[in-house]
Amino acid sequence: MKRKYEDDGGTLTSHHTRKTLKDGLSESRVEHVDNRITVNSWWTGAAKDGQEPLSYNHMMLLAQSIRIHYLDPENENAGIRAETALEDRTPVVAIQVLAELLSTQNDDGTWGSNDSTEETTRYAVLALLELASLPYAATLKTEIQNAISKGHEALSMRKSEDPTGQQSRSLSDVHPNAIDEHLHAEGQRAQAKQTAKIDGFINYFSSLDHIRSIPQFRVKASVLEASLYRPFLKAARGNIFPPTASKDRDKYLDYIPIMWLLAGAHYNVFVPPEYLLDMMILSMWIFLTDEYMESKIVKLSSAELRMFRQHVEELYTTDLKADTSQEPSRSSSQVDSTTMSTSPLLHEAKSVFTTFANHVITYPRVTPASATDLLDLRFETKNYLLHHLDQLSDNARLTSQQPQSPPTKRIKFLTPRTTFQTWLHTTAAGHISGPFAWAFFTCCMSSSLRRPSTSTPSSSHHQGKCRDCFSTPRQKLISHTMNAHYGAFCRLYNDYGSVRRDAEEGNLNSINFPEFFPAPSSSLPAASSSSTSSASAASPSRSENKDGDDDGNDDDEKKAKHLLLEAAKWERESALRSAALLYRELEDTEEKEEGKRLADRIMVYVGAGEQFSDMYLTRDVTNSVK
Repeated sequence: MKRKYEDDGGTLTSHHTRKTLKDGLSESRVEHVDNRITVNSWWTGAAKDGQEPLSYNHMMLLAQSIRIHYLDPENENAGIRAETALEDRTPVVAIQVLAELLSTQNDDGTWGSNDSTEETTRYAVLALLELASLPYAATLKTEIQNAISKGHEALSMRKSEDPTGQQSRSLSDVHPNAIDEHLHAEGQRAQAKQTAKIDGFINYFSSLDHIRSIPQFRVKASVLEASLYRPFLKAARGNIFPPTASKDRDKYLDYIPIMWLLAGAHYNVFVPPEYLLDMMILSMWIFLTDEYMESKIVKLSSAELRMFRQHVEELYTTDLKADTSQEPSRSSSQVDSTTMSTSPLLHEAKSVFTTFANHVITYPRVTPASATDLLDLRFETKNYLLHHLDQLSDNARLTSQQPQSPPTKRIKFLTPRTTFQTWLHTTAAGHISGPFAWAFFTCCMSSSLRRPSTSTPSSSHHQGKCRDCFSTPRQKLISHTMNAHYGAFCRLYNDYGSVRRDAEEGNLNSINFPEFFPAPSSSLPAASSSSTSSASAASPSRSENKDGDDDGNDDDEKKAKHLLLEAAKWERESALRSAALLYRELEDTEEKEEGKRLADRIMVYVGAGEQFSDMYLTRDVTNSVK
């Protein structure tokens, strides 16, 4: 059914504004432009990964097709109807185009370089006008209006400087007030529909120290775009894991998209929505695995836990040949989950993680990856689940030491299997998914960025046919080192934010290790002078005052949390140093554009871990399972 504006005045203003701006544009430039930019091509990244840079003309035409489709979904002139799965993708793409336009406007109100500012500015303003009426753009109404007004002033200035008076003809008829009427008429109802939830997230994240370096409009755009990914995550929520009775109602589904989008905003890099959604689904799997392990697997008997561990080992047995041309067999992933079951819960657990194994290895952006990267993913996925079982075992031994439940004081772990530092880089980092998530990421990058030069659309989806994500042994070693530190700092920040919940649920936390129980005579060490800007900005005193974890705790626990944060900063600094070296390695290759795109995606990957870590200093978003 065709959607209508609130009143005809807004429609006429909009039409007049567009016509006026188009007066000075070459008809050939408007009419004859390649059709490579569509909602789907923007979604996958193909639109911006082409040989030619994406022009504002392209963005204007995409914005126009999105607007036409919104007003009249049956209108085939929009160029959207023939594409698939676009009802949910189109709003995401619209917000990304808006953010791109707002972030690339020059200080003088123009867009583009000096030799093309008038034409590109016209296209950019037209694109903003096309998108301004969309209901999901209402949160950015002020920013859109300001950008259009600045563009109008810049073009008016060009007209006054033109002695012939021919440039920007009729533009004087377009006044910022008319633009405001257009925005008001077409966006008034949509503005009212913006939820308090989105505004609450904007206010919360804008208040955080490590977010303040990001322009406010990027924070708003990130939170707004994040809300549009939630339906994708909610639809995929039940594909593997059964619903839980948690009182928190999967609150992490709101936070996961925000973390990934703020990472891109922080580094000011574009990554396609398809990549972002892949990483968000991965993040959701990690939260759900942790939740299922701590709520269900923990209830298995000792004998059942041994059988479940054996099931995991068998599930990931691989018969990959040394010859990388051989595709990995999936026969081992089709283990009959009913064998050796001794209880309904064990039967369910085997079924759940057989499904998990199949979902991971058959994920659309995973299957085309190189055989080497696929092998690593299978290995790290198995270890990921085994590390969870090791964590449960540690939790049980810690709980057996507690004289009361929940404890009122921090418990010293008396039976660690190894030292804290060894545990951190094995069980702890593995339990929080450091190696598993990185292996999944490298497979996605292998299939999307490292396709064989001779590949065709029909062959690009064959399993194991793409090149390795990292081309040389040196790159692989640097990435491995970076991720080892990355997994460690993510776990340490997570532990910092979940001290209270871990104590209540009987989970082993870093501060339970003997290394965090110094001799009574020791004093609080001075804070390290070297730290990343975002890490140092999130000081212990700020986070402790906000999260309240230290209320009623003794000084010993405060010292332990201080030591924990210092260790986290060290691991974070080490990860970022390795990441910077990896970026240089990737960009200084024969395939510079491909390497740059991979470096950008790694930057966002690492940045998302930083965003989660900094948030954990003030807020724990994990579901409570006990």
